[in-house]
Amino acid sequence: MASVSDAEDVERQSNHVERTSPPIPKDVPNLRERAGQGCFLCLETHSQGQYAVLVPMSITNQRTGKITTIYDPNSLWDSAGESDCEIYQRLLDACYQRLGWWKRWLPYYGIIKVTEFNFQFGGVVESDRRYPIYMEPANLEDISEKCNQAIARHPTDSYFDLDQICLDDREHSDECLIGMWEWSQPCIKVEAEKAEQRLKQPLFLSRLKDCTRDPMKVNGLDSLKGMAQDTCIYEIKGPKGIDLPLPNQEFRCTAWRRGLQFALGWQIDRMCVELPFRASCTALAVALIWLCVVIWRGAGVIGGLHSRSPRLLQRLLQL
Repeated sequence: MASVSDAEDVERQSNHVERTSPPIPKDVPNLRERAGQGCFLCLETHSQGQYAVLVPMSITNQRTGKITTIYDPNSLWDSAGESDCEIYQRLLDACYQRLGWWKRWLPYYGIIKVTEFNFQFGGVVESDRRYPIYMEPANLEDISEKCNQAIARHPTDSYFDLDQICLDDREHSDECLIGMWEWSQPCIKVEAEKAEQRLKQPLFLSRLKDCTRDPMKVNGLDSLKGMAQDTCIYEIKGPKGIDLPLPNQEFRCTAWRRGLQFALGWQIDRMCVELPFRASCTALAVALIWLCVVIWRGAGVIGGLHSRSPRLLQRLLQL
């Protein structure tokens, strides 16, 4: 059975020469040299076209307890780990660094859309580590179709044949055993469970935009594991590291990669929600100030009349 994961996952096996990474000196402070993983940030401008930037990061397989960055002078790249909040913050920093730092301080201007993309490298890598690419958005219909096919391969109705299903880790169907033995495919039950979960993920694609707007709230959401498709985080060091184009060299690998595209613009949705409230608060403050001025002036007039009342009474008595 074909895996639910996108077909481009074979990229880690094809066009890849097994290599070993030399140990990183402990006194190297450069984050790019310390990180064991990376995420491709896909950007597009009128002047530079479509390009990707590799943002270094580190994801630990098992996270327990309080998550803190441990990139210090004595940590190794394969043992470092950091929180999702810090990763999103670094992605934002890379986005504004490429598209303009000054845009970060414009009111109601920022991330308006975050999309999962597939892309291929094309062209020569620039000196500023900008990878020219051709990209297209993740095909939600194709992903949904693959998920439904994976679910259909594992029957769950009441009239199924026991030889056609997998009951546990030790009892597999005939079709599953053939796929596991001959093609090194995962269990069809496991794939069906993953497919059911994957079908729900596109409903939460807007979560990616929310994560970039407020990175402090992203820990625990697992949004970096991928929403519509698999994770956009790749191994960049060690024997499992992906092949990357080198400056001024031809790159023949045509495998598709996954990345996140950040789009900047005026945040109309925030304006519609926040501006009316702020305008109401401003109007209320102006009204209160005006009322205080009126009361103060009225109190002054009454006080003046009160101070003059004995003289008026004396004049009336003289008449």
